Amino acid sequence: MARKQPGFFAVHKMQCLGALSELMRRPLGNLLTLAVLAFALTLPASFYLLAKNITLVAQAWQNPTQLTVYLAPQVSPGTATQLSEQLAAWPEVENVRYISPQQGLTEFREQAGFAQALTLLEENPLPAVVVIRPVAAWQGSDQAAQLAAKLRAEATVDEVRLDSDWLQRLAAIKSLAITLAALISGLMLFAVFLIVGNTLRLQVLNQKDEIQVMKLVGATDSFILRPYLYTGAWYGLLGGIAAWVLAAIVTILLDGAVAQLAALYDSGFRLVGLSWDETLILLMTAAFLGLLAARLSAGRHLKEIEPV
Repeated sequence: MARKQPGFFAVHKMQCLGALSELMRRPLGNLLTLAVLAFALTLPASFYLLAKNITLVAQAWQNPTQLTVYLAPQVSPGTATQLSEQLAAWPEVENVRYISPQQGLTEFREQAGFAQALTLLEENPLPAVVVIRPVAAWQGSDQAAQLAAKLRAEATVDEVRLDSDWLQRLAAIKSLAITLAALISGLMLFAVFLIVGNTLRLQVLNQKDEIQVMKLVGATDSFILRPYLYTGAWYGLLGGIAAWVLAAIVTILLDGAVAQLAALYDSGFRLVGLSWDETLILLMTAAFLGLLAARLSAGRHLKEIEPV
């Protein structure tokens, strides 16, 4: 009676588990390879976390744009109050807050801690100030700049400042962090590709005699290549798991320092690590890179090996 041949999925399962067991037979050499892969994958993961947390900080500090209008020194309190009421009626303005020179001096004395030094001044040097918050449609930088130009045209206005300038600097830092993360990630992922490809290339060359024997008995290139594909995927997957552990350790170690820095700015921000979906993407990317490197490197060298 003819022996039943294993099915398609059974063959793949057997070769997949066989590739894993083959890795376990050489623990020292493979451990070193996996360590290099783990560190190579940890760098892009860490830079991604840096860009992610900077983006979260930028989103948390995206306060509505405000315009600070400094009135001319000779403007009387009545004229300043009248101007505030006039500006509050503009369709571009959501609300207006008038700060008299005396009120501004009182707030400055309380917040800056220069109470004793300010008592030495013979007169109040602070001008009257009107703080304006535009409506939502005028919160953009271009619209706010147009509104500032319109305010400067008022005769009693001395200077207009946009309070969102520091947000633009923060946005520039965020853009730089994202660009740096993308660049470093691309370079390190390419390094992972080269490491796996070179490792499997050497493995193919070391097993040259076995491959020749398999081809002599009729094994196809795809059948011989399949264990190497699973080996590459295992390399990437195990390296990705180790990189996730290292990234989690980095997050835990830096969280205390970040929390202490945030406390100086009266913020309760805490460092955010990789979520479950981001972890899954990391593992899938690492496994795919290992699979692709095995396909290109081992596949090319298998075609060059022919039975003698």
